[in-house]
Amino acid sequence: MSRARRDLLTRLGEYGGACPVDQLARSCGQHPNTVREHLEALVESGHVQRAPAPQPAGRGRPARLYQVAEQATVPAAAATLASVLAAQLAARPGAPAEGVAAGRAWAASLRIGPPEAIPNHRPSVQEVSENIAGALTETGFAAEQSAEDATVLRLTRCPLLDAAREHPDVVCSVHLGLVQGLLDDAGASGTRAQLLPFAASDACLLRLDPPSAS
Repeated sequence: MSRARRDLLTRLGEYGGACPVDQLARSCGQHPNTVREHLEALVESGHVQRAPAPQPAGRGRPARLYQVAEQATVPAAAATLASVLAAQLAARPGAPAEGVAAGRAWAASLRIGPPEAIPNHRPSVQEVSENIAGALTETGFAAEQSAEDATVLRLTRCPLLDAAREHPDVVCSVHLGLVQGLLDDAGASGTRAQLLPFAASDACLLRLDPPSAS
């Protein structure tokens, strides 16, 4: 997925519901036709879905709305397999470290790639947070930035929630490794990631601490 589409997916997720093309275009600073083209591509890939719009009072067609697609339910067999694999790994010495390594391998397989290079530019906390939120959304999480702290992402949906509840030391280590790998790909390897499983009543929290200024 291109960076432009990841950014659009992140903004659509932050909107929190169905959003018209024109509003997204203003938010992204892009032409509506360009945004519509990206949205239709995201519909085809299953990341976005079209939403019904209210019928206008006068003549004309209702505006087309888009929203982040509801995550498909993980099939029972796949969820069971994830739990079994997590249980097997949990019984081995050094399981969390192996989980982190597996997560990094997962990130490498996604081939997200870094954003366009800007000479002498260090990504801001906001830029890093937006990039990671978009990548996590693409992999099945629902990631949203905290309104109170730009360094914190709220993960309100997990693609392997049942396995994570049974074996958080393993599954959450995999997710931490995934984030670390994504940070490397985003050119933010100096950023420290800290995953706080089930830290909120409806979410896990991911803290992204920027490197100390030199």
